[in-house]
Amino acid sequence: MKLSPAQTNGFLHKPDPAVQIILLYGPDAGLVRERADALAKKTVPDVNDPFRVTALTGAMIADDPARLMDEMAAQALGGGRRLIRLQSATEGMAPGLASLIKDMPPNDSLLLIEGGDLEKRSKLRTICENESKAAAIACYVEEGPAKQRIVTDILQAEKLSIGRDVLLFLCDILPPDRMAMRSELDKLALYAKGQSSVTMEDILAIVQDAGAAELDDMIFAVGSGDIKRAELLIDRLIEEQTSPVMILRAAQRHFIRLSWARHQMDAGSSAGDAVKKLQPPVFWKYADSMATQLRRWPKNKIDRALLRLFEAEAAVKRTGTPDTTLCAQLLISMAA
Repeated sequence: MKLSPAQTNGFLHKPDPAVQIILLYGPDAGLVRERADALAKKTVPDVNDPFRVTALTGAMIADDPARLMDEMAAQALGGGRRLIRLQSATEGMAPGLASLIKDMPPNDSLLLIEGGDLEKRSKLRTICENESKAAAIACYVEEGPAKQRIVTDILQAEKLSIGRDVLLFLCDILPPDRMAMRSELDKLALYAKGQSSVTMEDILAIVQDAGAAELDDMIFAVGSGDIKRAELLIDRLIEEQTSPVMILRAAQRHFIRLSWARHQMDAGSSAGDAVKKLQPPVFWKYADSMATQLRRWPKNKIDRALLRLFEAEAAVKRTGTPDTTLCAQLLISMAA
C-alpha cells in the first residue's frame, strides 16, 4: 500500500503488524535512514543481534534472488521476530521481491528496504504500493513550516526554546538532508547546554551553512561587481549541478533584502544602520559588503535587477531554454 504524508506519521509511530515489507525511498537519504533506524528499533530489542537481524544489499539480492525468500523464512534462534534490513535497494532485486510476495513465508519476519530517489514507474515502488502486506513510504526534503516543526521538536527534546525570527534564520541555513540537519542541531544543543533558549549568537558561532556558503559568496560577488569571482563561483555551482532556479531564487532573495534596506537608507538611515535592521540578520562576514552594495545600487537599479531575475526564472522553466547559460549570462551582466 502507498502511505500518504498524513498516514505516514501514524504508521511510523505504530507500524501495522500485518505489514511484512516496508519500502522507504526518496531524495532525502538522511530521512530514509532515520526512519529505517526508528522502525528497526521498534521491531527488535537489539538492532545488532546477529540471530534476529540480517543485513543485505540490493546487489546481493539481484545476484541471488532466492536469498530473500530464505532470509524471510528463517526462524530466529531463541525466538522473536526477525528483521531483514536491506540497504541500497536496486531495481535488479524486483524479481526476487515479487517472488517473495507471491509466496510469503508463514511467519512475521519484517523486510525493511531502504531505497534511493525512486521514479514513479519504479518496479520496487509498484510492487510495494500494490501489495496489502507491504507499505511504501516517501521521504521528501521538508521545507517551510514542516521543517520549522522538526527543528522546534528536536530542540524542545533538548529542553531548548527558540524565537520565531531565530528559527526562521536557522531553518534557512540548515542543510536539507535530515541526517546532516540533525548533526548540526546536535552540535547546537551541546553548545547551548545549560541555557533555556537558542540565540542568534549561538547559531552564528556553531552552525555551519556549508550548503549555502558558496551560493552566498557568488551572490555577494555579483552584487559587489566582482566579475572574476562571480564567474568562477557560477561555473563551480553549475559543475556541481546546482539548479539554475535555485541560483536565481537566491539572487532574488538577496536583492529583495537589498531593496528593503535601500528603502531604509533613502528614508534617512545610514547604510550600516539599514543593514543592521534586516531580519534575519546579515551574516557578520557579509555585513560590510552589504553596506557597500547599498551605496552602489540605487533603488531603480535594484528594481530593474529583480525584474530581470523574475523574468529569467520564468524563462528557464520553459522547455528548450538553455537555462544554465541564461542564468550565468544574467548574473555576470548584473555584476558588470
